[in-house]
Amino acid sequence: MNTTLPAAAAALMAAGILVASATAIPTEGAQRLDVSEGPAAGARGQALAMYKVTIPRGTTLDWHYHPGSQVAWIASGRLHYTVVKGTAYAMIPRFGTSPRRVPIRFGQTRVLLAGHGLYEPKGMQHYARTPEGRVVTVVTVLKKPADPGTIALGSPWASPVPPRVPAVAG
Repeated sequence: MNTTLPAAAAALMAAGILVASATAIPTEGAQRLDVSEGPAAGARGQALAMYKVTIPRGTTLDWHYHPGSQVAWIASGRLHYTVVKGTAYAMIPRFGTSPRRVPIRFGQTRVLLAGHGLYEPKGMQHYARTPEGRVVTVVTVLKKPADPGTIALGSPWASPVPPRVPAVAG
């Protein structure tokens, strides 16, 4: 299991960059626990935020984007992740070296497994599904403007890339 993301977040917290909070907020059919948030040093008007998102089995999250860049770590389960606009990157961990960076482009769906990472550049549009019988837990860290964290665009079925099966594995 890759521990780089949680270790990095812990280092940020220890450095005083993140300020602890703990409020559970249901969003997009998922349960989001706000773990930490605080100003991003050197990025005026920006904040770093860390969330633990628990997505129930059989859930399809809304088509959306984030106004800032986001990294995520799949802590458990399988997430079927679809790009609607832009390019995201699956990050496949490798011992002793940087993760393998696999692009996910417009119209592509990739299955992200427990232990995989994900990088979403600012403004890229996407949605995700949990079609299997397991709950999915994702830890996210994002840089965002001090206001909104997620901009909803509507149902995935209304997007230019509606949900489909099968997805590309791993």
